[in-house]
Amino acid sequence: MRIEAAIGKSILKVANSLQQADMSSQEMIMILTPVLRSSGQDLKDKDVGNLIWEAGFTEGLRAVAEVIAFIISGGNEGNVMEAANG
Repeated sequence: MRIEAAIGKSILKVANSLQQADMSSQEMIMILTPVLRSSGQDLKDKDVGNLIWEAGFTEGLRAVAEVIAFIISGGNEGNVMEAANG
């Protein structure tokens, strides 16, 4: 999976990091960028970082948690799985 390769952790370890509040903003960017790019917009890491900054760190964590929960549950909606799997 692209997300796992980007951050060097399995999806379950990412979920565990969220649970323990042990996630950096850079990890959030690496998780959210491919998902947001699946919308068809050419977003760069800096753009996603700015979105997180504007929305707030807590909102960024919530978005990451939703993506990870969706992947773990085997959801099959939209392009989220395509973006996560690369």
